Amino acid sequence: MKFLFFLCLVFLPPQAHASIESALEDLQAGREQKAFAEFRQLARHTNPLATYWIGSMYLYGKGVEKNVDEAMKWLHKSARLKHAPAMSLLGSIHLSGQNGKVNVKLARGWFEKAAKADDAFAMVKIGEMYTSGIGMPANPKVGMRYIKRAAKSGLLEAMHILALAHIQGIGVKQDMRQAEFWLNRAAQQGYEPSIKALDQLSKE
Repeated sequence: MKFLFFLCLVFLPPQAHASIESALEDLQAGREQKAFAEFRQLARHTNPLATYWIGSMYLYGKGVEKNVDEAMKWLHKSARLKHAPAMSLLGSIHLSGQNGKVNVKLARGWFEKAAKADDAFAMVKIGEMYTSGIGMPANPKVGMRYIKRAAKSGLLEAMHILALAHIQGIGVKQDMRQAEFWLNRAAQQGYEPSIKALDQLSKE
């Protein structure tokens, strides 16, 4: 899962805001140990974003030795503070079995909580679970509703998935105009799979 940058900053006090920005800049620049130390300092003040990043860095071994159990401890702290990306990442851990055991039920629960909190990544994941019937009876219509919500929120991956669904008529009406609409929206923002899909359609 890709790191998510600059989330929920607007709700932080000015001083904490600046410190979070500094830590994220250090992380992006590859100064991972420095960033980790900054996040740990911020987490002392019950900062959900800093707590999320500590969990993420433990999970991927960024700036600290990889430790999935420690990662989950910090992510649960962040999730209890209503931080949706932490909920979503917990869902991914349970779905992939990164903690040593796949638990589809827990994954679904975390994704649904995150989706209710408007996390677009979680909307795509729960949408895919419904569409493919992962841990539940397949229901492509419900799955595509989640994915369409994510597409409308601006997630390029969701736009692409929704476009392909319209091409194939999976969970939505087969509709090439809608497919091209969503492919174009994603392609205009540089999403490579949509650019390639539009190129392929033009050759057919």
